Amino acid sequence: MLQRGTSLNNYTFPPVLKAFSQLQAFREGGPAHSLVIKLGFDSDAFVQNALVHFYGVCERVDVAQQLFDEIVEPNVVAWTSLLSGYAKLGDLECARRVFDVMPEKNLVSWSAMISGYVQGGQFVEALRLFHEMQVLKICPSLPVLVSILIAIAEMGALQEGLWVHGFIERNGLGWAPNLRASLVHMYMKCGDVVSAWQAFDKMPDRGLDVWNAMIVGLGLHGQGEEALRIFLSMVTEGLQPDDITFIGVLCGCSHAGLVDKGLECFASMNTVYNVLPKVEHYSCVVDLLGRAGLIKEALEVIQSMPVEANGRVWGSLFGACRNHGYAELGEIVGKHLIKLEPHRAGRYVLLANIYASMDRWEDAIKVRELMKQNGVELEPGCSLIEVDGVVHEFLVGDRVHPQTSDIYRKLDEMVKLCRCKGYVPNTKHVLFDISEEEKEGALCWHSEKLAVAFALISTDLEAVIRVVKNLRICGDCHSMMKVVSKVYDREIVIRDRSRFHHFKQGRCSCMDYW
Repeated sequence: MLQRGTSLNNYTFPPVLKAFSQLQAFREGGPAHSLVIKLGFDSDAFVQNALVHFYGVCERVDVAQQLFDEIVEPNVVAWTSLLSGYAKLGDLECARRVFDVMPEKNLVSWSAMISGYVQGGQFVEALRLFHEMQVLKICPSLPVLVSILIAIAEMGALQEGLWVHGFIERNGLGWAPNLRASLVHMYMKCGDVVSAWQAFDKMPDRGLDVWNAMIVGLGLHGQGEEALRIFLSMVTEGLQPDDITFIGVLCGCSHAGLVDKGLECFASMNTVYNVLPKVEHYSCVVDLLGRAGLIKEALEVIQSMPVEANGRVWGSLFGACRNHGYAELGEIVGKHLIKLEPHRAGRYVLLANIYASMDRWEDAIKVRELMKQNGVELEPGCSLIEVDGVVHEFLVGDRVHPQTSDIYRKLDEMVKLCRCKGYVPNTKHVLFDISEEEKEGALCWHSEKLAVAFALISTDLEAVIRVVKNLRICGDCHSMMKVVSKVYDREIVIRDRSRFHHFKQGRCSCMDYW
């Protein structure tokens, strides 16, 4: 149009600016804005909305705010565009201020705010806002439901998830592919594999996203054989697997110790399914070999990779070195990782653990000092547990819960009963050169133990105890949970940073292979 000299009007620019927004083409959109001003269309409501949206999407919220302030009577589209801009930038405080003062809200406004909370990791706030929608009798849109299922999955709030599932079915909202996948993902992340299977089996026209959610979920639960079986069923039905499919299968094989099958699957990626392995897949293979104690083979994979190994790949080898006692190689890998990722607290902790296991306390202290010098803060252990629809949070050594006294009494009882059944605190990886008694005290107050103690005094005897932890479960907590599940005859499901552990009658689903 510009080359031909065709006349432009106020209807020309909104779709053009929307195209630039989709591409996040900030540099190309600037001249379009200049042309808007030159032609005198900068006071047109539709053009103004498009400009606010464009600058918000391109993360220039300062410009979006300036343009918004120039609108005499901004409509709901302009308000929502500004809100979305702040949310995309991660400034959720400003986004919420905009949301709260909006004279009118539509479904897109609610969706933008809830999605912003989810993307920013503020899952409790997302759920609270969703509840507010219910009070106001606003029927949520598909994007809202997808976002809220993600929030529920991350929190492990199964009761909330069951309610949302029922809400979808009661209101006949339909089953779009991404909603189906989100539902399966939610059940898997909440530790309810049975409900995930039931939802999966009822779904017609299952797309790749749904199959992937099931495969990845089974992998997280250590059900490698089932993940492989589902993978083969998917292929038989004519679906082409993608890179996410293979990450799920490889993780399942890794957590279940299926080394040969995992390597066979990896080899078939490019040769059979025309899926080029990425660095994430190599990381899975290194993890697969490392967990099995094949450290030399894992190192050879890293050295033969066609792409440069990143922190995730070296991290898989690092963890394997710690678990299988390869202290010297672990020290080398740990030092390399700290140089590669100087702001990852877990790297320092693992290296210090390796030194502690060798009684090299001075070196462990030096790692801690280096961590402080680099301004890296240790992430505290945190566990979430849902009881009667309310999510409770526990930190290590937490004493702020209203039922703290009862919780610690129950915890003392747990430890005494478990000791009678053969439990001995595992102080091997306590990162302090202190007495054994002090080490046992430090282990006793881990967040997942507090969460389980709270569940034992707050839930029915038949209820499954489900805990979500932000870090990897330690060896001592793992050992104790097996005994607790038998002593109290309770099923305990703990989701840590890397996988699920299902404790029942003194056994764990991981078969101590983790």
